[in-house]
Amino acid sequence: MNTLKQQSLCHLQALGLGLLVLFCLNSCHGGGGIAITPPAGLHYERNEVVYQLGTPIEPNAPYSSGSPITSYAITPALPAGLEINTATGVISGTPQALSEPTLYAVTGSSTAGVVTAGLVISVTAQAVPPENPGVPPENLGYVAQHVVYTVGLPIPPNEPTVQGGDVTDYAVQPALPAGLAIDLVTGIIRGTPTLVSAQASYTVTASNGAGVASTVLQISVAAPPPVAPLSLSYRQSVALYAAGEPILPNLPQSTGGAISTFDVSSALPMGLSINAADGTIAGTPQSTQPTASYTVTGSNGAGSVAATVTITVVPPGTFDLTGSMISARAHATATQLQDGRVLVAGGDNASGNFLSDAEIYDPATGTWTATGSMSSTRSGHTATLLPDGRVLVAGGNNNVVLNMAELYDPATGTWTATAPMTEARSSATATLLPNGRVLVAGGSSNVVLNTAELYDPATGAWTATGSMNSTRSIHTATLLPDGKVLVAGGSSGSALNTAELYDPAIGTWTPTGSMTEARYYATATLLPNGQVLVAAGDSNGSALNTAELYDPATGTWTATGSLSSARYAHVATLLLDGKVLVAGGRSSAPLNTAELYDPVIGTWTATGSMSTTHSGLTATLLPDGQVLVAGGNGTSGTLNTAELYVP
Repeated sequence: MNTLKQQSLCHLQALGLGLLVLFCLNSCHGGGGIAITPPAGLHYERNEVVYQLGTPIEPNAPYSSGSPITSYAITPALPAGLEINTATGVISGTPQALSEPTLYAVTGSSTAGVVTAGLVISVTAQAVPPENPGVPPENLGYVAQHVVYTVGLPIPPNEPTVQGGDVTDYAVQPALPAGLAIDLVTGIIRGTPTLVSAQASYTVTASNGAGVASTVLQISVAAPPPVAPLSLSYRQSVALYAAGEPILPNLPQSTGGAISTFDVSSALPMGLSINAADGTIAGTPQSTQPTASYTVTGSNGAGSVAATVTITVVPPGTFDLTGSMISARAHATATQLQDGRVLVAGGDNASGNFLSDAEIYDPATGTWTATGSMSSTRSGHTATLLPDGRVLVAGGNNNVVLNMAELYDPATGTWTATAPMTEARSSATATLLPNGRVLVAGGSSNVVLNTAELYDPATGAWTATGSMNSTRSIHTATLLPDGKVLVAGGSSGSALNTAELYDPAIGTWTPTGSMTEARYYATATLLPNGQVLVAAGDSNGSALNTAELYDPATGTWTATGSLSSARYAHVATLLLDGKVLVAGGRSSAPLNTAELYDPVIGTWTATGSMSTTHSGLTATLLPDGQVLVAGGNGTSGTLNTAELYVP
């Protein structure tokens, strides 16, 4: 072995020990888990090179595994005329000064860590001849001559064996399969195959100044073996559809290996079908059908997995029972979370108990699950979905009117206290403004209030804003398209017909046109045309069946068609087709009837009735266009039942 190689070997041995220490420091520091695989196995095409002064070098490129390296650095500085590309790690240039064999440490960095390689470089006045310049290499071979590799799996380094003179260069033709590379100095083949490749012949040549030797490798790359799927479920495992109406496609989700084919055990309801390639259930059911279960099997070459989907088809305009709540409750709040589930919180029951517990309805399964309880029992409170996905609950009463507020975090299922309101209030309204703040207005404490305040989610603080022109409780509040808030009706000891507008830009209230009738316990719904429909309500002890429209362009109210039933403490929901569903409430007794308002013709039409009477219930429009109604007081007491309206 010549002196240069002896020096290089010593340098590399020293570097290897240093790299081992560096690897331990990088791997063990902090004791935490590794979220992304750090880079590893950094090496160069030629790890020990001798360049000739004034002669352009063949660029020397790095290779590594693990996460992609984004930057490279080298110490000490390269010989004059050579440089390293800090983005790719390629060393190139033309040596301009002589240099003794020197060990260079190349460090590659990524967001997950660093890796270091050793490189020995020298620059001579002329090329260094091999130790045996007059003897050509012979009997070239490889440890593995016939190999089958697998996509995505790093290969064991395939090293050459050769006799005769020392080899100065290796080459291969044609190019190796994608992801594999040959070290042009050592002849070692490394890498991780990235594409399937049929068996092919690759000729490797080893050469020096005296001659060449060659050998043929047989290499193929196979696809990784299939992995069996582990689980299969559907977005809606319990589905309720209306006959004659296209369904929202029901999509599968699975874990483990990718599913290649889907099959269902028995024929789906007429008009529905399953896509055998991706498992989507879609179509338009043609007729009603009682509840039935279907087994969907997803398979690939390694195994199969099954899921059950339950489907019911009812006539359009029908209420159908869904899972019952854990607790019977009335005067609760219902808030649709960003993932489509519904949070129901608080309320009271016929036994005179105020509730602090909360539960969540999952439309995918039609079931309720308990979640964290509020710190205080409360009824007649407000609940508002904030832009960050949390829910703000404020005020209410539990025989004492409350100013306390708290936040529900769906990610943890827990409630945390936030700053209290500036005033205690119950039966107020809460409106999410376009700027992300929440306007709480009116309500009652020991007296009926006209004050209003703003909650800022960024600071968790409440600040007073302009007061309304009238004290009012159990009124309505509607966010208009221009960002203003319309407050209408309510009670201030007697029913009110007045209305006013809050302007968030200046924090003041301005009177607008008065309703044609005084009313409280009414509903207000923003229609697609920008007008506001106020329906039914109570006028000093008399249930109303009248309805009227507010036009923001003129600030005036006009009567529209009357409901078929007088009612108050009901719910109103804007459906996806632009119609408004009004359901439940009470007149002289709790009601189970429902009706639809058509804004195009201004009239009401009866639709299917609920299975039981509900007053003081909640209603939530679900992503698929159905409406969840839950709880309230019925003729037999406070309810835990819930129903779905299928348009």
